Amino acid sequence: FDIQTDSRQGEVWLATIAGKAVDKRLLIGAGSKASGVAWSPDGKRIAYVGPWLGKPQLWVMDVDLGVGRVVTTGKIAPENLVWSPDGSRIAFSGRAETPAPAIPGMPKKPEGATWAADAKVISSFRYRGDAAGYTPAGNQQLYVAAVDGGTPPEALTKGDFDQVAGSFDWTPDGKRIVFSANLRGKRDLQPRESDLFSVDLATRTITPLSSVDGDEAEPQVSPDGRSIAYLGALETPTFYAQPDLWVMPATGGPAKNLTRALDRPIGGARWARDGSGLHAYYYDAGLTRVAFVPTGGGAARVVVKQIGGTRLYLPSSGGGWSEGGGTFAYTTVEADRPAALGIQRGGREIAKIDFNADWRAGKSIGALERITYASSKDGLPIEGWVQYPPAFDPARKYPLALEIHGGPNTDYGPYFSITHQIYAAAGYIVLFTNPRGSIGYGEKFANAIDKTYPGDDHADLMSGVDAMLKRPYVDARNLFIGGGSGGGVLTTNAIAKTDRFRAAAALRPVTDWTVQGLTSDIPALTLGYWVPGTPWDNRDDFWKRSTLSMVGSVKTPTLLIDGEDDWRTPIGQSEAYYQALKFRGIDTAMVRLPAAGHTMGRPSQWLASILAVTDWYGRYLVK
Repeated sequence: FDIQTDSRQGEVWLATIAGKAVDKRLLIGAGSKASGVAWSPDGKRIAYVGPWLGKPQLWVMDVDLGVGRVVTTGKIAPENLVWSPDGSRIAFSGRAETPAPAIPGMPKKPEGATWAADAKVISSFRYRGDAAGYTPAGNQQLYVAAVDGGTPPEALTKGDFDQVAGSFDWTPDGKRIVFSANLRGKRDLQPRESDLFSVDLATRTITPLSSVDGDEAEPQVSPDGRSIAYLGALETPTFYAQPDLWVMPATGGPAKNLTRALDRPIGGARWARDGSGLHAYYYDAGLTRVAFVPTGGGAARVVVKQIGGTRLYLPSSGGGWSEGGGTFAYTTVEADRPAALGIQRGGREIAKIDFNADWRAGKSIGALERITYASSKDGLPIEGWVQYPPAFDPARKYPLALEIHGGPNTDYGPYFSITHQIYAAAGYIVLFTNPRGSIGYGEKFANAIDKTYPGDDHADLMSGVDAMLKRPYVDARNLFIGGGSGGGVLTTNAIAKTDRFRAAAALRPVTDWTVQGLTSDIPALTLGYWVPGTPWDNRDDFWKRSTLSMVGSVKTPTLLIDGEDDWRTPIGQSEAYYQALKFRGIDTAMVRLPAAGHTMGRPSQWLASILAVTDWYGRYLVK
């Protein structure tokens, strides 16, 4: 985090392993704003995206020389870089912008005149995205560029709507690229639909490879070119569609689900070099792991036991991993500092690069404890974690802060979190759990909130609080509740059903499902899967699930925090809830983060959103 520019910046480092010794050197500094780094097949070069004359462009660097060379200089901002098998070309996706629609008859602005910004003429169903803002006119296409430069990138696809989505892969002979896209009609209304295609680089002929209803994405071509693995979820009307790892013939045909028995969401996969199976990254009970999944049958075998999340703001799972020649690199699980880089060979960790050792040496951080308990609703096992304050003394009494994750189909895990560490440093025991609806516990668990959200997840959360109250050091007089996004939903739901909490903090909540479904950047998902029917045909159900309908029962002092440019859960819902509480005479305040989206904006805004909560809770502490 750079305090001068108030930004989170990335650097690119090269780690060289010799036995247990690791040498590391900086390749690209933070000022270069490099991203999307991809190794060449021979391991001698990297491709990455970096600015050139103010526009993101494709760069290539020989890692021995350590000097980058710009490859493209056009109008297309490259994304998802993939080298050709012979290392001579790089495929990427990018948005081909087209002239913005104009209102007919408007006169031309005189030179030097100062006019209002042009009107936005909108005709698409989903016309803006959180963090990205309003979608510029244009469409996503697939391109290929020669690594030696000299010629502009060639467009492999064309059309007046997006032709490619997510990642893609080359066939081993370098003649075709396999990609995912939704080329069906009414695609704006199908948020969980995509098919696989291949494009012939010589003729630009596009061949459909799959047409199953559901999502077929992130294709990976096998080393022998005979099979394609992909992440897929069959179409379902349920709240959650769990992605599995599938494999199909490269020419098309029936696909085989390789991970049905695992019953865990797959986040990504890469073929083993011998083509006998794939290394798959998946979510499992608050952790992420890598398993080897054979294509010829047999159970998945864990090869990397746990991978650490890197979100920092909250303890969400995720992180990064890579494999080459039997060596794995991955972000490590650390509860008391940001993730390190772990290196594993032969099933054991042989090295770890900790960039935060000096930072950690100057901090006092409390212990993190894993807990399990049964939900009062139906005895369902629930997992959670307890972050203790520094210098915790079990003979004392501490306030308890329940912090709820969003999603709702996401999870928390035993990872370092700036939010929870600041709460703990302020003297709170912090409880964070994975109630029903969380991922990593099976598809049935994730869909236990199908068409009933918020619902029985409330019992899961309150049961966690009850379990903590059995501990003598938890002060029953000082209970607090908060959460963001889906956690904001469950916070506003909880305070309408109980007044046991001294104060609450709802960050970027959904309080009205009609407004959410018709103004957010995920309208098709909300209207198609999360609430039955539509608000004009099923008004009563939309309203009774909206926590704004319950606001008349709220007695708890409540803080609302939202980004003014949040299009995932637009701020109008926080404004309405705030005004309703004000009208009823309930203590409330609202913190607005200018230009911030759903991820809460820049580092100073992260910090403001955390400190505002500890300040709010502190006002209502009983001494």
